[in-house]
Amino acid sequence: MSGGFDLSGDLGPNGRHVRESLSAKCARSRDLTSRTKELMNMGSAASLEMPYPVLIERSDGPYLWDVDGNRYIDFQVGFGAMVLGHRHPAVQSAVEEQIHERGWHFGLHNPSQVPMAEQFIKADNCVERVIFCNTGTESTMYAIRAARAFSGKPKIAVFEGSYHGAHDYGIGRSDPASPADAPIFRSVGAGVLPAVEDYQIMLPYRSRAAFDIIRDNADDLAVVIIECAQSSNPHMNDEVGEFLHELRAACADSGVLFMTDEVITGFRFAYGGAQEHYGLKPDLATYGKIIGGGMPAGAVGGRADIMAVFNSMALGDPKGIMSGGTFSGNPLTMAAGLAQLRYLDEYRDAVYPHLNGQGQRLADEINQYTRSENMAAQVLNAGSMFQIYFKAGEIRTARDLNPMRPPAETEFYLHLLDNGVLVPGTRRSCVSFAHSRDDIGEAIGIVKRCLDLVREDGLL
Repeated sequence: MSGGFDLSGDLGPNGRHVRESLSAKCARSRDLTSRTKELMNMGSAASLEMPYPVLIERSDGPYLWDVDGNRYIDFQVGFGAMVLGHRHPAVQSAVEEQIHERGWHFGLHNPSQVPMAEQFIKADNCVERVIFCNTGTESTMYAIRAARAFSGKPKIAVFEGSYHGAHDYGIGRSDPASPADAPIFRSVGAGVLPAVEDYQIMLPYRSRAAFDIIRDNADDLAVVIIECAQSSNPHMNDEVGEFLHELRAACADSGVLFMTDEVITGFRFAYGGAQEHYGLKPDLATYGKIIGGGMPAGAVGGRADIMAVFNSMALGDPKGIMSGGTFSGNPLTMAAGLAQLRYLDEYRDAVYPHLNGQGQRLADEINQYTRSENMAAQVLNAGSMFQIYFKAGEIRTARDLNPMRPPAETEFYLHLLDNGVLVPGTRRSCVSFAHSRDDIGEAIGIVKRCLDLVREDGLL
């Protein structure tokens, strides 16, 4: 063993070297986390396949520095939240002013919620009213509750390969033994009641068989939820757009609510999110990440008649739902989020071409390299959101991906970290506005070099 890494296996020379290198350069991260196993939530904070997380100490623009002083080009960007990069002056100024001049937590409503709501209504194609909460997970949880209350129907439908938060109805995968055109929902992890599966329908992604399932279940189906670009399988093309519009029509024809999960895509694809990009108008939409400017945030928006269920419980309406939270819409989040959204609004003509252009450049140059070198690896991207997959051939849906990560993938991401590029443990990565053309060019060169190291060990 070396710093927690197991070096006893059949590792190639590059694989052994990268583990020894990371153990040496991340020694303080290792020592700090070894004090107690309860220190970190390894499920979300772990750094790739390392036996301990890399602890981040500071940030600036497109970079992170760990406690050992190692600098990384950051493609985690706060799991997608830091669309302008870290410590953007407009956001930092708003946070400092809020803290120093007005305070950071009141509990009651604050005036910053009003312009924040106005920014949503200005940007979003479907939002007539909005409520704020603390996370993307909370936003989808509340939206599902609202859809059930409004429709009076119990079931919800999600798509194979999707993720809609860490609550019981957001975590699921298809039974691999189930048919591709009729997947069966299975909860992920222990602690979820079996009854959850009774009220959850799994739909096949990018398959018109989904429309028949919706029609067949219309009497019990409250809402269909979709990521307009799946974070696990990012695509942003005309075929996806056509599917989304046909799905919207199938829901309308069946009397089923249609909801877009824009927790990741909101204010990232375009100022109006995936709805603006595809010209789509859902009944409900959920948000998180970018809207907080780096602070915890979530939001639910949609048609006024549906959103009325959030206000009507106190009035005795049987459709009224419970929602709330100590920190929902708190003034510090509103200050940071409003500063970020206003900046994105004012400079949208510069921000979005850069985000989408550099994301596409990264994908194109790496894919050109893997094709020329006959490597079984490829990048999928939806604008500035991207992921590297170790598979040859077309990837359309989650069914085309091996749930077991191949050795080449594990080795590649360790090399990437060792060479100063940080991606999240989920592999789902994003470009920020702070990433310059030179940063992207440097990252592309590092990716190519790491692919070569994996191939030298006979894994690619």
